[in-house]
Amino acid sequence: MAEPETVEVASTRIAGIIAQESRDQFEARNAGDVIPNVEAITCEWLTDVLCADAKGISVTDFNLVLVSAGTHARHRLELTYSGEPPVGADLPKTVFSKTLPTVENRMMVGITGHARTEGRFYTEMRPELNLEIPHCYHSTVDRTSCAAIHLLEDLVATKGAEFTNNETYVTRAMAEDMVELLAGLHGHFYADRRFEDEFKWVARFTRWFMGGVTKLHVDESTEAALTQAADHIPARLLARRDEIWPATMSSLKIHDESPETFLHSDVHIGNWYQTARGSMGLCDWQCAGRGHWARDLSYAISGALTIEDRRNWETELVQRYLARFGEVAGTTFGFDEAWTYYRQQMFQALLNWTPTLCPSEHLPATMQTEGMSLTMIERMTAAIDDLDALDSF
Repeated sequence: MAEPETVEVASTRIAGIIAQESRDQFEARNAGDVIPNVEAITCEWLTDVLCADAKGISVTDFNLVLVSAGTHARHRLELTYSGEPPVGADLPKTVFSKTLPTVENRMMVGITGHARTEGRFYTEMRPELNLEIPHCYHSTVDRTSCAAIHLLEDLVATKGAEFTNNETYVTRAMAEDMVELLAGLHGHFYADRRFEDEFKWVARFTRWFMGGVTKLHVDESTEAALTQAADHIPARLLARRDEIWPATMSSLKIHDESPETFLHSDVHIGNWYQTARGSMGLCDWQCAGRGHWARDLSYAISGALTIEDRRNWETELVQRYLARFGEVAGTTFGFDEAWTYYRQQMFQALLNWTPTLCPSEHLPATMQTEGMSLTMIERMTAAIDDLDALDSF
């Protein structure tokens, strides 16, 4: 059996592939073609992808607008068609693309399997859910080059969506909508037997987390971040900083010992949006996996709310989540049991943000702004302290 690639070898290999792509200047024509970057998109490819159910209609022109560049390159495509689509055909006027044009993109999202996970969620699992989650028109991922494209619903156009961030004030109604969406997701896939066959590709949370420890040195990032963010961490918790990493490892146990469900796994406030009608929705599913539902719940509540609002609302929000979860899954948990899980998974929430403040050499230096990272760390360490989470095991 061949030895797995090191990060350095993979990076060199991917750089060579991207250099060749640049020389080739490939143009995609068929839906199954690999898309190395948006320059490869053509009207023929868009027609094959979007117009299969609209015979006689084709894409005759499109305009590309760069929206943002981070873990992916994100573009809005404004489309022109050859005629009026037939009744019932879903031909969007605009779509939103996510591609991986750079070595950094493909190392973060392609080679890790995150692009495959997101694509398969949208195409295989998303259709089952009646929740506020973007629809996907098309997804292709290439394992060799780690190139990928997801062609998604343009939420601004279809729903007047506004995307949230750490400066967004999340109201009580918004928070209630968020926990109900998570309960709907978790309840639908709770203890789903398909995780052993049809959905076996969904990575277990513990495996995903330990991959970050071994490859990205999350433990070292955490130690550095606790020092750098010391002014934002409660003094009582900071005095027990040596207990934080062991508690984080202990909090993995529940993921291995309890029935699994599908997790978004990165439910920070920057991955939510609010529609013009006021509904909260959840996007960016690249870190999805399977594990214990409390991981998403703790993360969402602690990261989205101000510290004071979280203190005032969290008990009722957890109760609301449990009620909706029970309706969807047909399984209920006692509040005391759920509250223990909620307290313990705060450590897993925090460990999504220490590496963004102090990333390892294999992560981009600017995954998030310093302000965003410090806000998340401040809110999550306050929750750990308020809830005496270190003493919850």
